Amino acid sequence: MKKLLLSLCMFLALAACKDEQKTTQQTSEKPVIKIGVLYPMSGDAAAFGESAKKTADLFFKEFDASKAKYKYELIWEDSQANPAKGVMAARKLIDYDHVDVILDLYSSVAVAVSPITNEKKTAHLTFAQDREISTGFYNWRVVTSAKKTGEKMLSALKKRNLHNVVGVVENTAGTLSLYNGFEKISKEDSDIKLETISVNQGERDFNLLLYKIKEQNPDVIVVVLHTPEIDIFMRQAKANKINIPIVGIQSFTFLKDKSLAEGSWYVDVAMADKDFLQRYKESSGDDVTNFAENFYTLLQVATTVYESFDKNTKPTHEEFIGRISAVNGVVSPIGKLVVDTEEQNVDSEASIRAVKNGIIEEIEE
Repeated sequence: MKKLLLSLCMFLALAACKDEQKTTQQTSEKPVIKIGVLYPMSGDAAAFGESAKKTADLFFKEFDASKAKYKYELIWEDSQANPAKGVMAARKLIDYDHVDVILDLYSSVAVAVSPITNEKKTAHLTFAQDREISTGFYNWRVVTSAKKTGEKMLSALKKRNLHNVVGVVENTAGTLSLYNGFEKISKEDSDIKLETISVNQGERDFNLLLYKIKEQNPDVIVVVLHTPEIDIFMRQAKANKINIPIVGIQSFTFLKDKSLAEGSWYVDVAMADKDFLQRYKESSGDDVTNFAENFYTLLQVATTVYESFDKNTKPTHEEFIGRISAVNGVVSPIGKLVVDTEEQNVDSEASIRAVKNGIIEEIEE
């Protein structure tokens, strides 16, 4: 009987010990932050989604998870750079996956998604230009502002003595936002004469347009076109033997065939620093980043804000957005970040780039 009682006591003690161990393990587990990534994984813009996945691998290799307050989980959805598909995917991320923050790309997608994230009170960070995205409390951009790219383009044109300008802009949210930043500042400068030509998304025949521009003979053509329109435009310009310099705002980054812009310069968002470019190449095997530096920065902004909280529970969406200022001055692959609360944008400096031997390089001026 004594042996039976002793055995029973030992069993109960072991069970209690296991329960205590299990409780301790449960309480010590880090809360999971779900990051919904809404990027194009198929279609014409699939390269940007592929690059984002490689960037995520690099980011979390470099992220010190052992010291982090939270565990981070990425949930990927394919937007196909299509607003309608982006909306459906965003609803799935919010209603089914219950993500803590959504990261996305492309103004057209982000403009469509932002009313939903605001209605559902879901934090939303985007690498996209359109100011319309940053409406409501929950929507923030993380991108070099159109004002800074416009100022950089104006300065570059004047430095090269290019005053008579024809601008060719695609009628989409992101391209118009970029171009408007340049157009606004150009109208305030008496040294620049700017004529704007708008083209529709999906345009495939630029021959007549190029003929008219050739007849005008401006000093320079500034293109603000997306993919695949930029490849088509540059190919037809070559076929029409256009000898007028063609430069751009961001457009040449989207070129699939970089040789079409060989030797040409353009203005873009902040350029990745050389250290990041080397790390990305070693990690992914790619020379072309396809905005990898900007997705890395999105992840850096999200995790920096979360890690700034001094508590063991998950911050709410409202608390997350209210703490965005935590990234002010943070050094990212695109330089030092500046939080602009009025514009609801995490800003950075614009860059001037050139295509040399099929590779994009930054020009120091």
